[in-house]
Amino acid sequence: MLIWIVGVVVAGDIGAIWPLAVAIAAELANETLDRVRTGSWRIADTTQDIVNSVLWPVVLFTLARYGSL
Repeated sequence: MLIWIVGVVVAGDIGAIWPLAVAIAAELANETLDRVRTGSWRIADTTQDIVNSVLWPVVLFTLARYGSL
């Protein structure tokens, strides 16, 4: 949902790169806060969280940028 809001409000276009950058930055901030809370990196969990959180924004960005299938 964040990618659509940022796309329309900030960039004026959901196919712009800024919404994707904001979604990725938000996920990295979330993982940093998880690191602070747990006291150490949990590589398997962190990697899975990043992939799961960034997958759909990347798919939506690609479809918006290059057209639907």
